[in-house]
Amino acid sequence: MDAPGTEVVFERLAVTEQQIASHGLPTASPKASDHRSFSGTSATQAEALPPDVLATVLKAAIISNRDTRVLAALLEREEDERRRLLQSLGYDPDAD
Repeated sequence: MDAPGTEVVFERLAVTEQQIASHGLPTASPKASDHRSFSGTSATQAEALPPDVLATVLKAAIISNRDTRVLAALLEREEDERRRLLQSLGYDPDAD
C-alpha cells in the first residue's frame, strides 16, 4: 500500500553456517519427521544465538535494507496525523 511495486526478497539472517561456527552453536541431525525444504546435514535452533547477537543481526539487516525516502515520508505522515489527532482533542501542538 505504501510502496506499490516493491519487490520482497527473503534472506537468511540467523543461524547461518558462519554464525554456527563463530559462536560454537550446538547442532543436531534434522528430525526424520521434518519435511521442510532443507539442504544441510545438521540443524540448529535460532534460540541458540545469544539474544544480543540476534538483535544486532536483525537491526543491521533492517537498517541496510530500508528506503530512507520511504521512511522520511512515513515519519512526516505520522507527524501530520499526530498533529491532527491532538487538534481534534482540543490541544494545539504548536502552542508549546
